[in-house]
Amino acid sequence: MADKPHLSPSTINQYLRCSSQVLFKKTVGPKPPGMALLYGKSTDEAINVDMEQKITTKKDLGSDELKDAFVDSWDKNKTDTEFHTNDKPDELREIGIKAIGRWTDEIAPTIQPKSVQEQLPIQFPGFEYDILQYSDVITVDNKIIDNKTAGRSVTTNKESGLLLVPPEHRLQLTMYGLGYEAVHGEEPSSLGLDYSIKTKEPKMQRAEWTPNKNDKQLAFNLIVGVAEGLDKGVFIPNRNSMICNRRMCGWWRECEAKYGGTVKK
Repeated sequence: MADKPHLSPSTINQYLRCSSQVLFKKTVGPKPPGMALLYGKSTDEAINVDMEQKITTKKDLGSDELKDAFVDSWDKNKTDTEFHTNDKPDELREIGIKAIGRWTDEIAPTIQPKSVQEQLPIQFPGFEYDILQYSDVITVDNKIIDNKTAGRSVTTNKESGLLLVPPEHRLQLTMYGLGYEAVHGEEPSSLGLDYSIKTKEPKMQRAEWTPNKNDKQLAFNLIVGVAEGLDKGVFIPNRNSMICNRRMCGWWRECEAKYGGTVKK
Protein backbone atom coordinates (compact mmCIF):
# COMPACT_ATOMS: atom_id res chain seq x y z
CA MET A 1 0.00 0.00 0.00
CA ALA A 2 2.90 2.39 0.67
CA ASP A 3 4.26 2.12 -2.92
CA LYS A 4 1.21 3.70 -4.56
CA PRO A 5 -0.82 6.82 -3.84
CA HIS A 6 -4.09 6.07 -2.11
CA LEU A 7 -7.65 7.29 -1.91
CA SER A 8 -10.05 6.99 0.99
CA PRO A 9 -13.81 7.43 1.31
CA SER A 10 -13.25 10.76 3.08
CA THR A 11 -11.00 12.06 0.29
CA ILE A 12 -13.47 10.99 -2.39
CA ASN A 13 -16.39 12.61 -0.57
CA GLN A 14 -14.36 15.77 0.00
CA TYR A 15 -13.51 15.93 -3.71
CA LEU A 16 -17.18 15.54 -4.61
CA ARG A 17 -18.22 18.28 -2.14
CA CYS A 18 -15.47 20.70 -3.18
CA SER A 19 -12.49 19.48 -5.15
CA SER A 20 -10.56 22.66 -4.34
CA GLN A 21 -10.46 21.63 -0.68
CA VAL A 22 -8.45 18.56 -1.74
CA LEU A 23 -6.06 20.83 -3.64
CA PHE A 24 -5.56 23.21 -0.73
CA LYS A 25 -5.16 20.38 1.76
CA LYS A 26 -2.31 19.06 -0.39
CA THR A 27 -0.61 22.35 -1.30
CA VAL A 28 -1.30 24.50 1.76
CA GLY A 29 -1.67 21.78 4.36
CA PRO A 30 -4.39 20.87 6.85
CA LYS A 31 -6.14 23.65 8.70
CA PRO A 32 -6.99 23.54 12.42
CA PRO A 33 -10.15 21.48 12.96
CA GLY A 34 -13.35 23.22 13.95
CA MET A 35 -15.58 22.48 16.91
CA ALA A 36 -17.61 19.85 15.03
CA LEU A 37 -14.48 17.81 14.34
CA LEU A 38 -13.38 18.16 17.96
CA TYR A 39 -16.76 16.76 19.02
CA GLY A 40 -16.55 13.90 16.54
CA LYS A 41 -12.99 12.99 17.49
CA SER A 42 -13.81 13.01 21.21
CA THR A 43 -16.83 10.79 20.59
CA ASP A 44 -14.85 8.34 18.46
CA GLU A 45 -12.02 8.08 20.97
CA ALA A 46 -14.41 7.43 23.86
CA ILE A 47 -16.22 4.71 21.89
CA ASN A 48 -12.89 3.14 20.91
CA VAL A 49 -11.86 2.93 24.55
CA ASP A 50 -14.88 0.73 25.25
CA MET A 51 -14.86 -1.32 22.06
CA GLU A 52 -11.14 -2.14 22.16
CA GLN A 53 -11.25 -3.62 25.66
CA LYS A 54 -14.57 -5.37 25.01
CA ILE A 55 -12.96 -7.56 22.34
CA THR A 56 -11.38 -9.61 25.12
CA THR A 57 -13.46 -8.80 28.23
CA LYS A 58 -16.87 -9.16 26.53
CA LYS A 59 -18.07 -6.47 28.95
CA ASP A 60 -18.70 -2.75 28.55
CA LEU A 61 -17.03 -0.13 30.67
CA GLY A 62 -19.26 1.98 32.87
CA SER A 63 -20.88 5.18 31.73
CA ASP A 64 -18.68 7.33 33.97
CA GLU A 65 -15.50 5.81 32.53
CA LEU A 66 -16.56 6.59 28.96
CA LYS A 67 -17.68 10.09 29.88
CA ASP A 68 -14.22 10.62 31.38
CA ALA A 69 -12.68 9.32 28.14
CA PHE A 70 -14.73 11.86 26.15
CA VAL A 71 -13.66 14.69 28.44
CA ASP A 72 -10.00 13.61 28.33
CA SER A 73 -10.03 13.62 24.53
CA TRP A 74 -11.87 16.97 24.36
CA ASP A 75 -9.51 18.68 26.79
CA LYS A 76 -6.44 17.20 25.08
CA ASN A 77 -7.42 18.39 21.60
CA LYS A 78 -9.25 21.67 22.25
CA THR A 79 -6.06 23.75 22.12
CA ASP A 80 -5.58 22.66 18.49
CA THR A 81 -9.17 23.60 17.58
CA GLU A 82 -10.25 26.77 15.82
CA PHE A 83 -13.33 28.17 17.56
CA HIS A 84 -15.54 30.81 15.95
CA THR A 85 -17.45 33.72 17.40
CA ASN A 86 -20.80 31.95 17.71
CA ASP A 87 -19.39 28.65 18.95
CA LYS A 88 -20.38 27.47 22.41
CA PRO A 89 -17.74 24.87 23.26
CA ASP A 90 -18.66 24.47 26.93
CA GLU A 91 -22.28 23.81 26.01
CA LEU A 92 -21.34 21.30 23.29
CA ARG A 93 -18.93 19.56 25.64
CA GLU A 94 -21.78 18.94 28.09
CA ILE A 95 -23.97 17.65 25.26
CA GLY A 96 -21.17 15.26 24.30
CA ILE A 97 -20.93 13.93 27.84
CA LYS A 98 -24.67 13.25 27.83
CA ALA A 99 -24.47 11.66 24.39
CA ILE A 100 -21.75 9.23 25.45
CA GLY A 101 -23.95 8.25 28.36
CA ARG A 102 -26.81 7.52 25.96
CA TRP A 103 -24.48 5.51 23.69
CA THR A 104 -23.26 3.49 26.68
CA ASP A 105 -26.80 2.66 27.77
CA GLU A 106 -28.48 2.10 24.39
CA ILE A 107 -25.88 1.10 21.79
CA ALA A 108 -22.88 -0.47 23.49
CA PRO A 109 -24.75 -3.48 24.97
CA THR A 110 -25.86 -4.52 21.47
CA ILE A 111 -22.32 -4.74 20.05
CA GLN A 112 -19.69 -7.44 20.51
CA PRO A 113 -16.69 -6.30 18.49
CA LYS A 114 -14.04 -8.52 16.98
CA SER A 115 -11.98 -5.63 15.61
CA VAL A 116 -11.73 -1.85 16.02
CA GLN A 117 -10.28 0.47 13.38
CA GLU A 118 -9.46 -2.48 11.11
CA GLN A 119 -7.77 -1.59 7.84
CA LEU A 120 -9.81 -2.64 4.82
CA PRO A 121 -7.57 -1.89 1.82
CA ILE A 122 -8.54 -2.43 -1.81
CA GLN A 123 -6.06 -2.90 -4.63
CA PHE A 124 -7.27 -2.77 -8.23
CA PRO A 125 -4.98 -4.40 -10.82
CA GLY A 126 -3.65 -1.83 -13.26
CA PHE A 127 -5.07 1.10 -11.27
CA GLU A 128 -2.54 3.63 -9.98
CA TYR A 129 -4.35 4.26 -6.69
CA ASP A 130 -5.03 1.94 -3.78
CA ILE A 131 -7.96 2.39 -1.42
CA LEU A 132 -6.93 2.88 2.20
CA GLN A 133 -9.73 2.89 4.76
CA TYR A 134 -10.46 1.89 8.35
CA SER A 135 -13.75 0.61 9.71
CA ASP A 136 -14.82 1.83 13.14
CA VAL A 137 -16.09 -1.53 14.40
CA ILE A 138 -16.54 -5.02 12.98
CA THR A 139 -18.67 -7.31 15.13
CA VAL A 140 -18.28 -11.03 15.79
CA ASP A 141 -21.13 -11.67 13.37
CA ASN A 142 -19.28 -9.75 10.63
CA LYS A 143 -21.29 -6.53 10.69
CA ILE A 144 -19.46 -3.30 9.91
CA ILE A 145 -20.56 -0.36 12.06
CA ASP A 146 -19.58 3.24 11.42
CA ASN A 147 -20.08 5.86 14.13
CA LYS A 148 -21.34 9.29 13.10
CA THR A 149 -22.27 12.52 14.87
CA ALA A 150 -24.84 14.92 13.47
CA GLY A 151 -26.34 18.23 14.47
CA ARG A 152 -29.89 17.19 13.62
CA SER A 153 -31.88 14.00 13.33
CA VAL A 154 -31.45 11.91 10.22
CA THR A 155 -34.56 12.04 8.03
CA THR A 156 -36.88 9.04 8.20
CA ASN A 157 -38.76 7.57 5.25
CA LYS A 158 -42.44 8.17 6.05
CA GLU A 159 -43.57 4.93 4.42
CA SER A 160 -40.95 2.47 5.66
CA GLY A 161 -39.93 4.23 8.87
CA LEU A 162 -36.28 3.59 7.98
CA LEU A 163 -33.60 6.27 8.10
CA LEU A 164 -32.64 7.81 4.78
CA VAL A 165 -28.87 7.31 4.76
CA PRO A 166 -27.16 10.31 3.10
CA PRO A 167 -25.32 9.60 -0.20
CA GLU A 168 -21.85 10.26 1.25
CA HIS A 169 -22.49 7.73 4.02
CA ARG A 170 -23.85 5.18 1.53
CA LEU A 171 -20.65 5.54 -0.51
CA GLN A 172 -18.49 5.10 2.56
CA LEU A 173 -20.30 1.95 3.69
CA THR A 174 -20.27 0.52 0.18
CA MET A 175 -16.50 0.99 0.03
CA TYR A 176 -16.10 -0.61 3.46
CA GLY A 177 -18.08 -3.60 2.21
CA LEU A 178 -15.85 -3.92 -0.85
CA GLY A 179 -12.78 -3.66 1.36
CA TYR A 180 -14.08 -6.30 3.75
CA GLU A 181 -14.68 -8.67 0.84
CA ALA A 182 -11.17 -8.00 -0.51
CA VAL A 183 -9.58 -8.76 2.88
CA HIS A 184 -11.78 -11.60 4.16
CA GLY A 185 -12.97 -13.20 0.93
CA GLU A 186 -16.65 -12.78 1.75
CA GLU A 187 -19.19 -10.01 2.08
CA PRO A 188 -19.95 -8.57 5.54
CA SER A 189 -23.22 -9.72 7.04
CA SER A 190 -24.48 -6.11 7.06
CA LEU A 191 -23.40 -2.47 7.03
CA GLY A 192 -24.65 -0.14 9.74
CA LEU A 193 -24.47 3.40 11.03
CA ASP A 194 -24.86 4.53 14.61
CA TYR A 195 -25.70 8.24 14.70
CA SER A 196 -25.20 10.34 17.81
CA ILE A 197 -27.42 13.40 17.41
CA LYS A 198 -25.94 16.36 19.26
CA THR A 199 -29.13 18.19 20.11
CA LYS A 200 -29.67 19.72 23.55
CA GLU A 201 -31.05 16.37 24.67
CA PRO A 202 -28.91 14.01 22.58
CA LYS A 203 -30.34 10.87 21.06
CA MET A 204 -29.15 7.83 19.14
CA GLN A 205 -30.34 6.71 15.68
CA ARG A 206 -29.40 3.48 13.93
CA ALA A 207 -29.45 2.74 10.22
CA GLU A 208 -28.43 -0.07 7.89
CA TRP A 209 -27.38 0.07 4.26
CA THR A 210 -27.35 -2.82 1.81
CA PRO A 211 -25.66 -1.82 -1.46
CA ASN A 212 -26.83 -3.50 -4.66
CA LYS A 213 -24.92 -4.04 -7.90
CA ASN A 214 -25.61 -0.50 -9.08
CA ASP A 215 -24.39 1.00 -5.80
CA LYS A 216 -21.12 -0.91 -6.09
CA GLN A 217 -20.75 0.21 -9.70
CA LEU A 218 -21.32 3.80 -8.64
CA ALA A 219 -18.62 3.51 -5.97
CA PHE A 220 -16.16 2.13 -8.52
CA ASN A 221 -16.97 4.84 -11.07
CA LEU A 222 -16.58 7.57 -8.45
CA ILE A 223 -13.20 6.15 -7.42
CA VAL A 224 -12.07 6.20 -11.06
CA GLY A 225 -13.55 9.63 -11.72
CA VAL A 226 -11.91 11.25 -8.69
CA ALA A 227 -8.58 9.62 -9.57
CA GLU A 228 -8.81 11.05 -13.11
CA GLY A 229 -9.67 14.48 -11.73
CA LEU A 230 -6.65 14.41 -9.42
CA ASP A 231 -4.32 13.26 -12.21
CA LYS A 232 -5.54 15.98 -14.58
CA GLY A 233 -5.46 18.69 -11.92
CA VAL A 234 -9.19 19.38 -12.06
CA PHE A 235 -10.02 21.42 -8.96
CA ILE A 236 -13.15 23.59 -8.92
CA PRO A 237 -14.50 25.48 -5.91
CA ASN A 238 -18.09 24.63 -5.09
CA ARG A 239 -19.43 27.99 -3.97
CA ASN A 240 -22.97 26.56 -4.09
CA SER A 241 -22.20 24.08 -1.32
CA MET A 242 -23.88 24.49 2.07
CA ILE A 243 -20.47 24.09 3.70
CA CYS A 244 -18.85 26.79 1.57
CA ASN A 245 -18.46 29.48 4.19
CA ARG A 246 -15.70 30.92 6.34
CA ARG A 247 -16.82 28.97 9.38
CA MET A 248 -16.85 25.57 7.70
CA CYS A 249 -13.83 25.90 5.40
CA GLY A 250 -10.38 26.73 6.73
CA TRP A 251 -9.05 27.43 3.22
CA TRP A 252 -11.49 30.24 2.36
CA ARG A 253 -8.69 32.83 2.16
CA GLU A 254 -6.69 30.71 -0.27
CA CYS A 255 -9.86 30.03 -2.26
CA GLU A 256 -10.65 33.72 -2.67
CA ALA A 257 -7.04 34.47 -3.60
CA LYS A 258 -6.89 31.74 -6.27
CA TYR A 259 -10.37 31.88 -7.75
CA GLY A 260 -11.72 35.33 -6.85
CA GLY A 261 -15.18 36.10 -5.57
CA THR A 262 -16.16 36.17 -1.93
CA VAL A 263 -16.72 33.21 0.38
CA LYS A 264 -19.74 33.94 2.53
CA LYS A 265 -19.37 34.42 6.27
